[in-house]
Amino acid sequence: MIGEKSSRKNCSFYRNKRVFITGHTGFKGAWLTAVLHELGAQTTGYALAPEAGCLFEKIGGERLLNHIIGDVRDAGHMKQALAEVQPELVFHLAAQVPARECFENPHDTYETNIMGTVNLLEAIRCCLSVKSVVIVTTDKVYLNKGDGAAYVETDPLGGDDPYSSSKTCVEYIAEAYKRSYLQAGEHVVGISTARASNVLGGGDHVPSRLIPAILNAISAGRSVELRNPYQTRPWQSVLDALNGYLSLGRLMMQDPYHYSGHWNIGPTLDGIREVVWVMEKIKEHFSDADYVPGAALEVKESQTLGLDSTRAMRDTDWSPQMNCDEAIYDVVNFFKQQTAGVPEAAICKHQIQKFFEIT
Repeated sequence: MIGEKSSRKNCSFYRNKRVFITGHTGFKGAWLTAVLHELGAQTTGYALAPEAGCLFEKIGGERLLNHIIGDVRDAGHMKQALAEVQPELVFHLAAQVPARECFENPHDTYETNIMGTVNLLEAIRCCLSVKSVVIVTTDKVYLNKGDGAAYVETDPLGGDDPYSSSKTCVEYIAEAYKRSYLQAGEHVVGISTARASNVLGGGDHVPSRLIPAILNAISAGRSVELRNPYQTRPWQSVLDALNGYLSLGRLMMQDPYHYSGHWNIGPTLDGIREVVWVMEKIKEHFSDADYVPGAALEVKESQTLGLDSTRAMRDTDWSPQMNCDEAIYDVVNFFKQQTAGVPEAAICKHQIQKFFEIT
């Protein structure tokens, strides 16, 4: 679709909209909190208490929205929260995510990712103010054949581990609720799953993920341990991913039947790169950075994974605005400013205003 950029449309659309986010204290949730604050939305977040040292804590996220500490496994509390704030749009980001934690605690993973989603959708059934729901899943929902394919929305789903299989279940749950409840009566709700790729952004504090692992090693003056340097993954800016979610939310408010469904929200195909490529790009900004092979996780990880977002770029007004080089530059710039003592809130604000062209 040709015309005004989706980021500009989202700027005007979200002002004063009532938005509910689950998982707002996580990495992407913190960035979404900051984005919606800059866009002027009336935002409520529902999540576990922020972890020490996380981005949400560092940007003072509790001052940017109505901050509710809660567990998505607590169906009654979540239903009460939605009833009190009467949101128009819901973004479901809450999940058990880190691969090692999911592998070591499968019960908590399935309970959080599957029943947490069911609890939210049950609450939405009773909340007539809700018009649009975006459920964030992952590129790992696809049945990965290890052949280097870039998967499209019609490819078979799968999942060999607790995280990916639980997210695959979420895809089916969202479709079932759409057909049985959310678009089967007078209260019509747009509902989509956003199959997201690996995001690149500043402020991530989870040490097992690639970007913090690299930057922590550089900060400590030691070699980076890359556990799978030749794995391929789709990489994109965190702001591009969030802009994709916001675009789906906006479009479903306008036409819930047409835009509901399953969408890949990832980079263009040139964003599918090896882990070592990301490392080499970051090395360009740090002359003394180096890497060595690291120990693999106990959980099986696929060697190749690609995501084809052609459908979203063709059938919606969203498309990625940043390439991988630009996304990595923002990560490095965030880290360097952070190291120099610039407050994280100020760094986020500047990058968000630049992306959304807020003056």
